[in-house]
Amino acid sequence: MLKRMIIIAVVVLGMPHLLQAQDGDPALLAQLRNDCRLAAQILTTGHPDPHRLWAIEFIARCEGEGPVMLGSLWRTSSSGEELEPMVESSLQIRDARLYRQLRETAADRSRPAAVRAAAMLVLTRYANTRNALWLTALVPPDSIGEIPLIFGSGTPLRQATGEAPLTAPIAASILSLLDQISADRNRESRTVWYAAAVLAKRLRLDIANGEAY
Repeated sequence: MLKRMIIIAVVVLGMPHLLQAQDGDPALLAQLRNDCRLAAQILTTGHPDPHRLWAIEFIARCEGEGPVMLGSLWRTSSSGEELEPMVESSLQIRDARLYRQLRETAADRSRPAAVRAAAMLVLTRYANTRNALWLTALVPPDSIGEIPLIFGSGTPLRQATGEAPLTAPIAASILSLLDQISADRNRESRTVWYAAAVLAKRLRLDIANGEAY
């Protein structure tokens, strides 16, 4: 039975717009609920293995479990293999609980530098959903002179709304956090403060242009 559930889940994963196209279909909604429970189980217990990366990618479709499970990953995961799927999934769902955890992770010096930089990237793209910056833009060069202003915009993110909607303006608060981190170069690692500085420079421009809220 479990094997059959996994197969069903993988089929759904290959059809990202199926649920939107068939909104309200009882059979598809029941399938989604089952797949969400399975993804949450994998992320919580590690079983059945190996399906963890699938679970990270799928959990963003789950309005209830998604923000909670992703928040837990940002709080605990140190796997480089999981980082990009965590970013991609977090960008697909907009929820106040996940937002708060991303802020906590970005500011937490006990978390790996790459994880903190990735959390800051998600926060910046939450503020401007057309911002298309990616992790590669945050890697510091061997010699750092002036912080670059990195452009890159795309179509707005299609974000599902979680059970705790994020409705208040967030851009100014995120910029304040990024400025604080980037200014503390004596205590922050090069990876962290450089990422914060790059993202702050872009976000400041987006706010000035009325593109970030």
